[in-house]
Amino acid sequence: MGQGFVEVGALFRSVGMAVGLPSTVVGAYRSLDGLGGAYEQVVRPLVVESLAEPGERERAERSLRAMSVKFGLAMLGYGRLTGRALPLDVAVLAGAVTRLYDDLIDGETDPSADARLADLMGNRPFTAGTDAELLLGRLVRELERRLGYTPGEDVFAAIASLHEFQVLSRRQREVDVPVDVLEKITRGKGSSAHLILCSIVKPGLEPAERELALDLGEALQSLDDYMDVGPDRAHGVATLATLGVVNLTHIAERLRGMRPRLVACYGRRPARTYCGMLYFLLLKAWVGRHLPVLGPLTRRAAGRSAVLTVFARSADALPPAVGRSEAGS
Repeated sequence: MGQGFVEVGALFRSVGMAVGLPSTVVGAYRSLDGLGGAYEQVVRPLVVESLAEPGERERAERSLRAMSVKFGLAMLGYGRLTGRALPLDVAVLAGAVTRLYDDLIDGETDPSADARLADLMGNRPFTAGTDAELLLGRLVRELERRLGYTPGEDVFAAIASLHEFQVLSRRQREVDVPVDVLEKITRGKGSSAHLILCSIVKPGLEPAERELALDLGEALQSLDDYMDVGPDRAHGVATLATLGVVNLTHIAERLRGMRPRLVACYGRRPARTYCGMLYFLLLKAWVGRHLPVLGPLTRRAAGRSAVLTVFARSADALPPAVGRSEAGS
């Protein structure tokens, strides 16, 4: 618990970010029902249509519903920051695609799957090899249809980069994987994924916005790895967090340092609310790491409360490969 007390100091030093927390909470609460309804109308029918096996379908539904809401809230928060109204159906589809794609990469054992997923994410002709890939393809096409425009080349470049780093992330299962490889994976996965989601909310990011999105993505990937230290260590998955190279103190310092850049890009008031969301994520990460007894209780209650879904860690949509943890964001 000693490290936990040290990291409390990081939370106190970051408490200035919490000024926008009330606005964040109000905005999230008002969006929950709409996101849940959008999932039921848009994502769930595709899950039912694509996954024939009841157990697989139930598992995928439970995970994708939770992650559609969580990613949706994050994207809506970015929309408020940038002054862009994001349709709820687009938000939940983007969340479902992100979750399912990540799980397919982590759990797939067929070597040919990497090429198939590269075709799908690169907007090339795609033939699914499994029911889960079929579902991902349908989610991606529906997302493209509802966007109403063709993403720019910069977005496709980010998608190609994300796929490269996702495949590289399998090296995290190796014994004694070099730290520089882990740094490359953390930076590549987090930056590329976050840039894609930000570009969905606001197409044509300015150079300063793009750099900020990339840096935020890397920090948020580190935060996700920090939350998963226990399960990752148990399953032999190496991250910068499991090695102690980064901790909550480092991550909080990075996020604090981005506040002036957020103000410069978007103004003081929108940045204040967005920083409130970032502070909430820091608090949630600390609680998840140092008060793990709350995890099972929150997950059970989340099935009865949309609000608690935000606090609970979500299971994978697909069974993880051997050597991978089953601890979602």
